[in-house]
Amino acid sequence: MRKKTLRKVLESVLLIAIVIISMLVFVFKDSIQKIEYWGYGGIFCLCFLSNFSVFLPAPSLMVIVSFSQVMPPFAVATVGAVGTTLGEFSGYICGRAGQNLSSKFAVFIEKISKKIHRVSILVFILALLPLPLFDFAGVYAGGCKMPSWKFGLCCFLGKWMKMFFYAAIMSSILH
Repeated sequence: MRKKTLRKVLESVLLIAIVIISMLVFVFKDSIQKIEYWGYGGIFCLCFLSNFSVFLPAPSLMVIVSFSQVMPPFAVATVGAVGTTLGEFSGYICGRAGQNLSSKFAVFIEKISKKIHRVSILVFILALLPLPLFDFAGVYAGGCKMPSWKFGLCCFLGKWMKMFFYAAIMSSILH
């Protein structure tokens, strides 16, 4: 029983930390943009931070488009996809913690799960689309306890394909 209580406390603290960091990233987004001068490290950091925020606008695609004007599209897309994928784990963690913290959330996830049979396909498709819907997929994937490696792989593949597409188009237009 004590282990279960400790787990709930840790999950609550983690959830609160994610919300606070998300708000700080959103509030200080102009200051964070100075990271862009770090090259590939800047791409990684900007993509990570912009996708770490849960349910707030994330400009990581603009980062990729900007950097692909002066750097190789394949490398820009790869580094950006790694950063965004790691950042998207904040939503996954929120979903995982929410499943254990709230019985209403658990019931909600269970109802949705009856309609969605392939969570990995949902994660991949929403990562591929240039729409701000992916946080819902991350929270849902965590809530239905999708294995973290599978979530990361599906997210990375979708994000990389989307980013490479935009980076390659921008690079071909400019060269």
